[in-house]
Amino acid sequence: MTESNTVVQQLRDIVGADNAFPFSGALANPQRAIIGTSPAGCETPVAVVLPESVEQIQALLAMLGPLAYSVTTIPNASGNGARVQFRAKPSVVVDLRRMDKIIEVNVDSGYALIEPGVSFDQLRNHLIANDAGYWIDCDTNGANSVCGSILERSFGYTPYGDHLMMQCGMEVVMANAEVLRTGMGAVPGSDTWQLFKYNYGPYLDGLFSRSDMGIVTKIGVWLMPAPPAYHPFMVSLPNGAALAQAVEVLRPLKIQMVVPNTVVVSHRSSDAALLRAAGQASVADALVARSDPNLSEWNLFGALYGIPDNVQLTWQMVAAAFGTISGAEIATGSDAPSHPVWPLREQLMRGEPAYSTVGSEKSRDLWFSASGPLEGEAAGAMSAVVTDGFAAAEIPFDYEFLLTWRTLFMRVSIPYGVAELDQRREAVLVVANRLSEAGFSISHDSPELTAAITQAHTSTPMNGLQASLSAVLDPKGILRL
Repeated sequence: MTESNTVVQQLRDIVGADNAFPFSGALANPQRAIIGTSPAGCETPVAVVLPESVEQIQALLAMLGPLAYSVTTIPNASGNGARVQFRAKPSVVVDLRRMDKIIEVNVDSGYALIEPGVSFDQLRNHLIANDAGYWIDCDTNGANSVCGSILERSFGYTPYGDHLMMQCGMEVVMANAEVLRTGMGAVPGSDTWQLFKYNYGPYLDGLFSRSDMGIVTKIGVWLMPAPPAYHPFMVSLPNGAALAQAVEVLRPLKIQMVVPNTVVVSHRSSDAALLRAAGQASVADALVARSDPNLSEWNLFGALYGIPDNVQLTWQMVAAAFGTISGAEIATGSDAPSHPVWPLREQLMRGEPAYSTVGSEKSRDLWFSASGPLEGEAAGAMSAVVTDGFAAAEIPFDYEFLLTWRTLFMRVSIPYGVAELDQRREAVLVVANRLSEAGFSISHDSPELTAAITQAHTSTPMNGLQASLSAVLDPKGILRL
């Protein structure tokens, strides 16, 4: 019996015969689609294991440690939040999709406690079925793991759009198989685990976002009360000058929380990508081909929420502000905008995913986000760097801006096939460097980019501190690279 077969058998002894199998076999097709192809110099994982409990994860780590195997974790079938950087030593893929329990929904205090396999669709459907009176804030993809999105520090589209900010309390299995509860869950007898984010002593939750320092097995999330009134709107912007004006108009409205949700200003390429993901390829193609001259270059999507009279009064002020933008066209939900992407963008702003699908290696994206100030000049400068960089390399891309509390994020996505990965990754890194040199820091990225961006864009003291923490928390390198 080969070493890999021995490992698979040991895993089966822990999780059952049907829940562990070789990475090379047909049963591992879903995991291979999420992880992709191993680059040169890295080991292909040897096995996949699907635990269903904390106790099984503890047993897996205790078994793998002495064998010098590392662990790659995937929260659920969609793969968002996966820590899938390839390793220089043999590894086992721990897929948490079977851990999909909604443990508690507390309607009095407005929170949920869930396992990592729970998707946005699953949580939303649960709230609807139980008439809970709450919305979720979601990713565009309803199949994505709620926990995975929080750990990626993603943003959604409602006033609860900062997913990590709306997280409260984690349960984490550490590399030594100990179970840690963060926040007030660390205090014996506490009944505020999902109510107060910060424990007595150093605040630790951030250590487990975008890191390999532990396996998150439970997470608390605050839910958004369904608003009495919801007023979505769209502002069509004809060109880059109007884009810059729109950002200037929005800055005070965002800082004062007049427009409370994550406002998206999407390029037509980003709207087309969303339509394709939602299964509307022909509509997307027509949008890119500019077959309708009435469709603008940029589209802004925002919403107001609250008491009906307040929303009506606030909208008059917001509409007047946008009315000062040259060439802008303003529409609301009651106007039923004719733009084909409107239904998808509108439902995102009320906590309903735009589509639901699991990953496929045939349609993968390199993506990253850069951050800047809420200034029109910054939007124009960021757009110019990205457009010039990828146009010179003749690489397709789509991009959009997200306006959050006080930050202007630009999210850029580049499709690739397996044969194109290295060339497109190099082009992305060139553009990322130019953005950084212009003062726009890289804030988020896809796993294929993380190692290179960490090395190039994070300070030596920060990298050193993270390495020191990892070495202490995981001396055998079971979870870390």
